Amino acid sequence: MAAEEAGRAGDGEAHDLGRFLIRSQTQIRQILSAVAEHREIVTAYFNRGRQFLLTAIIDVDVTGGRIVLDRGSDEATNARLLESDRIVLVSALDKVKVQFSAKQVREIEYAGAPAFSIPLPAELLKLQRRELFRVRTLAIEPVRVRLPLSDTETLETQVLDLSVGGFSAFVQLPSDRMEIGTCFPGSSVQIGARSAFAVELELRNLNHVRLRSGIDSTRAGFMFVRLPEPAQQQIQRYLMRVERDRRSREAELGR
Repeated sequence: MAAEEAGRAGDGEAHDLGRFLIRSQTQIRQILSAVAEHREIVTAYFNRGRQFLLTAIIDVDVTGGRIVLDRGSDEATNARLLESDRIVLVSALDKVKVQFSAKQVREIEYAGAPAFSIPLPAELLKLQRRELFRVRTLAIEPVRVRLPLSDTETLETQVLDLSVGGFSAFVQLPSDRMEIGTCFPGSSVQIGARSAFAVELELRNLNHVRLRSGIDSTRAGFMFVRLPEPAQQQIQRYLMRVERDRRSREAELGR
């Protein structure tokens, strides 16, 4: 269910993802139909988030209560998807994240060609970016994060963009830590030269991308779990500094 994927909301309205859940079947059909009309890419995660398949919505079949999906280009991956008992589907509409889930994918024939079918979801997560103010981090004041992967191994990476609700970063996670919803207690975040603060993180999404250098990488989105008030204030001050810097540069260019 999408509610399970939304995860724990934590303290404070800023990262209460439950309020972004849509349960109106009319709205869900409208959103998914728009995703189909705009030919947006849909990433289907399965095998506990360790594997993914790129697809697209071909049709929202209201009468049949189903969504028709395009098959992937790799038949071996298609076969593994069909065997999976839980799939998380992530897309975007007007740069706003759309996420829902299905328990099983069926193979069907649609318009004379093989395709996939999943039931229309009972709920859908549509995360409004304007409600979770997010900024790209500054090169002159980078934000770094440390994620403990085991008792002896820690991953260090630089944050790409940040909000009070969470952040995204390029990561290389071991296969057993790539399931959506995996938590990373004992993590820490450091903003610029300031002291790092401890926080628990929850993995919310994974997107496999190809960098300009031609190297394949994974961009992950993390949610703060029960972010302490002092840490919230530190992030908010950083967001305001970044926004002031952006507006100042825009004003200078407009002169």
